[in-house]
This record gives sequence, structure tokens and C-alpha cells, in this order.
Amino acid sequence: MATTKAPEPAKYLALRTVRVVVKNGEQRMIVNALLDEESTRTYINGDVAAELGLEGSTQRIKVNVLNGEEDSFETMPVEIDLQSIDGKTCARISSFTAIQVTGNIRPVNWKGQLGKWKHLQGVNFPNLGPRPVIDMLIVLDYAELHFSIGNDRGQPGEPVARLTHLGWTCIGSPELTEDSVQQTNFNMTHFVHQQEKESSSILQKFGRLTHLGQSQKVNC
Repeated sequence: MATTKAPEPAKYLALRTVRVVVKNGEQRMIVNALLDEESTRTYINGDVAAELGLEGSTQRIKVNVLNGEEDSFETMPVEIDLQSIDGKTCARISSFTAIQVTGNIRPVNWKGQLGKWKHLQGVNFPNLGPRPVIDMLIVLDYAELHFSIGNDRGQPGEPVARLTHLGWTCIGSPELTEDSVQQTNFNMTHFVHQQEKESSSILQKFGRLTHLGQSQKVNC
């Protein structure tokens, strides 16, 4: 009796990233955002917030780290106008600032991977943002931004593309080279923050964060 061999687990998995426009009045930037279905707070890198001229009062918040302990760090709550690249979707988002919100995770250029996957060749993936990092983490508080309009999938183990109101995203293995950063979709957020210690060293944390409020739709 014939048996079907299950696909081997992928060595590298890319997370759902999408290029978006973040705005504050007349100031605007194009950045790469991660659509994170596990975290419960939205974050934006502090240097992006500064370049947009976003202001707020700093506060200290707590985060649960992977060993079950609590830690805290300073952040600044900000209000951001978010827009899709095609200008059809807009939202006002409450966010907190962070340093390297997704750590070493880098966005995958799926447009450059189309030749490897027959089922993806008709997908209009966007170019990456000008910064080679993920500058924003968008959580399920903004479920309408995660909503799947359509999916393109191939064989088991192949990447799955999803069309959202912010544009096309993709999850799965892009067959990254061995010197690429390994990326896996933890059920805890990959989160890195910088905290001053007596040694002035950088302390990396990976935590699951607590709840924040809802988005407000604004006119594009």
C-alpha cells in the first residue's frame, strides 16, 4: 500500500511582512511592517517615530520574557496614520516605540522569489521598503488589516501568499541561503529592546506583550 511522505520541515520560515506608508501630518515614510497574529501590542521602531516627528510622554511597561519572568523597559505611546501603498486603506493606529522591534528578522523579497514557485508567479508582491529592516509590528487589534481577501497556495510545504487590505504577504520557506538569518513564527513575539544596565550592555528580550486598543479608520 502506497504511503505519502510528509514534507520535511523548512529550515527557514519567512513571516508575513508588507510594505506600508506611515504618516504624521506632512511627514511620511515607507517601511516594512510585520503582521503578527500572536502579539497583542503594536510597535514601531523609535528612530522611525523620531523621523516622523511623533511626540509623547515616555512610560515604563512590563513584558513577560521567555523564561517566565517579567521585565520592563521605557517606551513612548504614539498615534500613527497608516496607509497601504495603493492608498486604498487607511487607519489611525496606536503604537509604542521600541528599539529593533523584531530583532534580527529581515523581510524577504518575495518579488525576487517568483521564479521558484509556479503558484506565485501571478502574485503582485510589492518591492521592499527602502530600509532593509522590519520597522513596525501590527497586531490583531487591527484585525481588518490582517483580513485575508484571497490566498494562493501550492503543494504542501510551499509558501502561501495572502492578499490583505495592505497588500500581498507571504509565509513559508523562500529557500534562504545558509548565511541568512533564521526566521520562525514563534507564538511569542520576537522582541528586542535596549535597556541601560551597569555594564551598559544591550539586553535582548523575546516576549509576549499585553493588550492595547483598537484602530480608527481615517480618510485616505
